[in-house]
Amino acid sequence: MRVAVTGASGLLGRALISRLSAGRISVVAGVHRSAIPATPGTEAVPLDLLDEGSISRWLDSAQSDCIVHAAAWTDVDGCERDHERAEALNVDATRNLVRRAQLISPHASIICLSTDYVFDGTSGPSDEDAVPSPINFYGRTKLSSEEVVLGGALQSTVIRSASFLGVGDPGRPTFAESMLYQLRDHGVLRVPIDQRSNVTPVNFLADAVIEILETGASGIRHVAGSEITSRYELGIAIAGEFGFPIEQVQGVRYAQLGRPAPRPLDGGLTSRFSLRTKCPPLAAALAKWKSDLIAAGRWHDT
Repeated sequence: MRVAVTGASGLLGRALISRLSAGRISVVAGVHRSAIPATPGTEAVPLDLLDEGSISRWLDSAQSDCIVHAAAWTDVDGCERDHERAEALNVDATRNLVRRAQLISPHASIICLSTDYVFDGTSGPSDEDAVPSPINFYGRTKLSSEEVVLGGALQSTVIRSASFLGVGDPGRPTFAESMLYQLRDHGVLRVPIDQRSNVTPVNFLADAVIEILETGASGIRHVAGSEITSRYELGIAIAGEFGFPIEQVQGVRYAQLGRPAPRPLDGGLTSRFSLRTKCPPLAAALAKWKSDLIAAGRWHDT
């Protein structure tokens, strides 16, 4: 099997490449601005999803059985500020990829990563039968990209997930890293008590994507952390894991934060489908995340 991965330098892309390579599956990684670490069995090929010629060259090089489309602009507030860029990177790029893949790799399957932000968060959590109703522009672009993938001629799967937990790139911390660094650098963390969702370890998600890939499942699948917590509860858990006084975590209403984009508040994902791949409890996931941060040189215990 050969797997082609877009967004290879991103959080999920890197985890996918590591997991696929460990399973001796050949990977053709689409890279744009950021390089990826050299990995046995992985070929890095330039890819610009806004250039159909670039997509064609990448697909020709890949000769792949499956495309995992993990590339997206996931800056929720950025998408709210710049609709044109969000539409291009999340919708046009997906449309270009599907169109070229149908011509060049008509027998390939495509797995597209999406988000719990396609729901409005008024009555969560949501399973695969729930009707999407996004309340921010990021969610609207991701729903549109789902429709592009599911409406194409390729065998297609949409995997929705939520709030990745992992080690980000230097200068591009994950949301959980940002919470941790707020505690360290400012001594206080203000987080919503009224915003709830799953927290999903990225390595678990990568393993689940590979399982879905190997079983040939199609349609919509929800794959997310096993526990749904508020951002405040998560902040308390992070403070406890890293030895900060829990008094440094201040619970506020989301509206008090003054962010450009609304978020689904009563959010989270559940699924009607079972997986062999099991998500660890949040406490175990946070402990593993801490050890990964230390191993990457991103955290030092005092």
